This record gives sequence, structure tokens and C-alpha cells, in this order.
Amino acid sequence: MVFGNYTPLFHIPEENHDKDPINVHCGGEILHHFQEQWENIHQLNEENAKKANMLADDIQKLASKIDSSKKNIILITNMISKLSSDISDGLECVKRLYSTTETIESKLIDLENLIDEVEFKKLKEQHCFHLEQYEKKKKDAFETTKCALQENHQKKVADYEASKKLLMEERQKVFQDAFKLDLELYKTSGTMPDHKQISPNGALLEEIQLDVDQNELSKFFDDTNEST
Repeated sequence: MVFGNYTPLFHIPEENHDKDPINVHCGGEILHHFQEQWENIHQLNEENAKKANMLADDIQKLASKIDSSKKNIILITNMISKLSSDISDGLECVKRLYSTTETIESKLIDLENLIDEVEFKKLKEQHCFHLEQYEKKKKDAFETTKCALQENHQKKVADYEASKKLLMEERQKVFQDAFKLDLELYKTSGTMPDHKQISPNGALLEEIQLDVDQNELSKFFDDTNEST
């Protein structure tokens, strides 16, 4: 038997209803109320269990994040504690790098100077080579010119000597002929011509050296002695 929305949890016998006017359904609404409360509580418990599971997951995630953050904080703390020494090491590295840069710059300057010296030496060697070639060329030209001049000079000297020899031979012949005439004149007249007279070529006869044949002169004196 149902009263309103109430469903009894157990069956009550109706055999004594006519005899006893007691309301056996008394308290049904209270039981129904508590049953609804129990169902609500049960539903709430289930919802709370689900929310508890969700909250446990969130707590687990949050714990993981907190643990990760804690590790990061520890790492950052260690890094911060080493930051001063790292900065000092970094400054030392910068100083060494600066020193190395200055050394490299100095070496580069030395290298540039060495390159300039090598190029200058190479250029000097090239100039010396060209100068030697020029000197050799000029020397060869000088020797060629010298040989040509010597040959020309020797030819001129030879020509001059030949012409002089020919001239002397002609003069010698002329003076020998004049000497023979003087000898003939001396044989016939007993007198010698004046030796101060000028020769046809403008020289004094006494200045002329004659190549006299000694045999002819001896014969002349012998003939003169015999005649006396």
C-alpha cells in the first residue's frame, strides 16, 4: 500500500484493521524523508568519491609540479650559488680572449710586415735581375762596339802604316836618287851640293835619314882613292 510518494519498506498485515483503529502507517513520512536523505547522502558520497578521485589526481599533478618546481628551485639555487664563480670564470675567459686577440692582431701585423718584406725582396730581386740583364746587354753591346772600334782602329792604323810606309818608300827612293846624283856630282866636280836646300816635300835634306847601300859607298870611296 502506497501513501502518496511513500513506498513501505515492509508489508503490514491488514487483518486487524477492523478490530483496531490504530494507524499502522504512522511514521511513514519520516521514514520516507530519511530514505530520501540517505539516497541523497549516498549520491553525494558517490559524487564526492568521484570528486575525491579527481582531486587526488589534481593533487598528484600538483605534487608532481611542486616536486619539479622544487628540483628547479634547487637547480636554480645551485646555479645562483655558482653564478659568482661562473661570472669570475667568464671574466677571466674574456681577459684571456682579449689577450689572445691582441696576440693574434700583433701576429697579423708581423705577418703583414713579413709579406711586405718578402714582396719587397722579390721586387728587389726582379729589379736586380733586370739590371743584370741590362748590364749584360750593355756589356755585350759595349764589347761588340769595342771590337768593332778596335777592328776599325786597327784597319785605320794598318792603312795609315801602309800609306806611311809607301810614302816613306817613295821619299827614300827620291832621296836615294838625289844622293846618287850628289855622288856623281862629287866624282865629276869634286864638290858637294848645299845640304841646306829644301827637299820637294818641304823637309831639309840634312834632316833626311837615308838607307845608303854601304857597298856602293865603299866602291865610291875606292874609286876616289884610285883616281887621286
